[in-house]
Amino acid sequence: MTDGRLFTRTELLGWSGTRPERDRSLLRPRRNVYLPGGEVPQDGRDRYLLLIRAAHRTLTGDRIYSHESATAVLGLPSLFGWPADVHLICERRSGGRSQLDVVRHCVGLEHVRPVLVDGMLVTSPGRTAFDIALTRSFEEAVVVADAAFRLYPDSRREFAELVDAYGRRRGFQKAADVLAFADPRSGSAGESWSRTEMYRLGFARPDLQVLVTTDGKDEFGDFGWPISRSLGEFDGEVKYREDRYRQGGDAVDVVIREKNRENRMRVRWPNIGRWDYSDIRRGRLAGILIAARVPRYTDWAGRRPSVARYSSPSRGG
Repeated sequence: MTDGRLFTRTELLGWSGTRPERDRSLLRPRRNVYLPGGEVPQDGRDRYLLLIRAAHRTLTGDRIYSHESATAVLGLPSLFGWPADVHLICERRSGGRSQLDVVRHCVGLEHVRPVLVDGMLVTSPGRTAFDIALTRSFEEAVVVADAAFRLYPDSRREFAELVDAYGRRRGFQKAADVLAFADPRSGSAGESWSRTEMYRLGFARPDLQVLVTTDGKDEFGDFGWPISRSLGEFDGEVKYREDRYRQGGDAVDVVIREKNRENRMRVRWPNIGRWDYSDIRRGRLAGILIAARVPRYTDWAGRRPSVARYSSPSRGG
C-alpha cells in the first residue's frame, strides 16, 4: 500500500476551496488526512496500515515505526487484533511525547537497525519480535516471534543478540522465555496460540508439522504426540474463505476434503482432535486434547514462564 492517494486537509482546501470534512465522498483515516473516493478496508490489518500511512503523511522529523506498527508493515500477525494508535521508537532524550493516536517508545536506538519498507523506516523483524516480547503478553509475543522466525530466518539470530545485549535489564527474562519457546515450524497464529495454551494447561510438548504417509500419500498434521498416536489440527477460517485453500470449490468442498484427509491419517494416528479460535477463547481446548488422548504432563525445554506475569502487559513504554 502506498500513500499516493492520501491528501492533507490543507492540500484539498487549496485545490478545491471547499472544506474536505463536508465532502462525504472522502474517507478520513486520520485527523486532517483524507482518501478521495476511498472505501474502508474490510481487513483489520489493511485498516491499520491505512492509519499508519495517514500518520506517515503528516508526521514530521525522523521516525521509525515499531511494535504493532512494524508488525503490520512487515506482514507479521497480531493475535488480538490491531490497535488504534501508531507506534514509533525514539531516542531516550528525543523530547517526543505520545499524543492522540501516536505512541512514542523512547527507549533508545543503539540496538535498532531499521529497514525500509514501502518508503517507511520500520524496526527489523528480529527487533520487532523482541519489542513485542518485552511489552505484550506471552501468547502475543510467541505468535509474532514464530512468524518472524519463519518468514525472516535471520531474525532469530538478531533476537538472540538483543537478549544478550540487554543482559539482565528489566524485561530480559520475558524475551528469553519467548526466544526459547518460539518455533518457525508453526504455520499460523492459531497454531502458535494453541502451543502456548498447551503449555499453560500442562500438556506434553507436541511435534510440529508431523508427516503421515498413507497409501503413498503424504499428509501433514499440525501437532503430533507419537507416544499416544495423537494428532492435533487447528482449523482457521482462512482455509474455508480463501481461494488458494478451496481449490476452486466452496466451503462444503473444503469440509469434505478435510474429513477425507482426517480419515486417511486416522489409520496410523487413531486419536485426532480438532479445534479453532473459539475453542481456545472459550476454554474448550483442554477437553479436546484429553479426548484425543494427549498426555497430561510437561516436558518442555527451558524454564517454564509464569503465565500470570504476562497476562496484563503494558501498552506503552
